Amino acid sequence: MYNEEFNSYEHTEGKVYYSLKLENESTNVDELMSRAEKLICQFDEFEKRAKTQIAQHLIDYKNDFWPEYDEDDENLNWDDVDAGKYDVTTEDFERVITLLDIELRVDHIYCECSDGDLFGGHRIHAKFDHDYNLIDADV
Repeated sequence: MYNEEFNSYEHTEGKVYYSLKLENESTNVDELMSRAEKLICQFDEFEKRAKTQIAQHLIDYKNDFWPEYDEDDENLNWDDVDAGKYDVTTEDFERVITLLDIELRVDHIYCECSDGDLFGGHRIHAKFDHDYNLIDADV
């Protein structure tokens, strides 16, 4: 369905919200539609690959700046902290994040994910090239 306000085509049925962003009048809608159809057909593969790449990209940030322990706990064993006992694994990271939105743009694919409360409920934003390789991800 075309959304005139956002100059995009949107698909809102299902667990993931899809949109095709028309950046200007010269945007090739047929090419974006073709990419969207391909992505939808390969969704399970894309989702798995995307979650893995996001987890690998953000795991150190998660463990270094969003710890799973209370730094003010008087009984906290800092040796355990240093040993990585409280670190989240990439496998756990992948398991808890959820892909919510996919926006196909001319030069990349933009995704938003639920963080599974890894970052206090913030959204994860990620950009992929059209071969599904991660360009960047942040919170």
